[in-house]
Amino acid sequence: MIKLSKSDVVEFVQVLMLANTPLSLFNGMVRCSGIEKLRMVAFPELSRYFDALTARAERSEVVAALAYAVLCAAVLQSRTSPDVDLDVSRLQWGSVIWESKKRSETGTGLIILPSQYIPRPRLSPSGSPSNDQSFGLVNEHGQPL
Repeated sequence: MIKLSKSDVVEFVQVLMLANTPLSLFNGMVRCSGIEKLRMVAFPELSRYFDALTARAERSEVVAALAYAVLCAAVLQSRTSPDVDLDVSRLQWGSVIWESKKRSETGTGLIILPSQYIPRPRLSPSGSPSNDQSFGLVNEHGQPL
């Protein structure tokens, strides 16, 4: 029996509602507090629960969020037991998320620019921003990029 609290389910639904790519959904789900509870469930039981959740063609947001959460937990489990498999074709982003099991780390989705590419205002000799490209990108020497 899989036991999740109401707050776990709400958190899964919020992640599903805010995700705009399969990777953002996966990364959001694995950061949820309830994912550890799902990871501790034996894979055969996770698989049965996944099948029960995805059996219906029409799903509520709660059922869809739970299905994706179970899928993400199964992906995490499959990284240590590669012989496990799920029929992920019932979920729109299922195959993309399942393929992520081949990668051992999750991406952050953040791009950190080196300091030389941070926009800085250029000041004219009078001390105020100049009119021509006053807020363009400059390198560490103050030269426009």
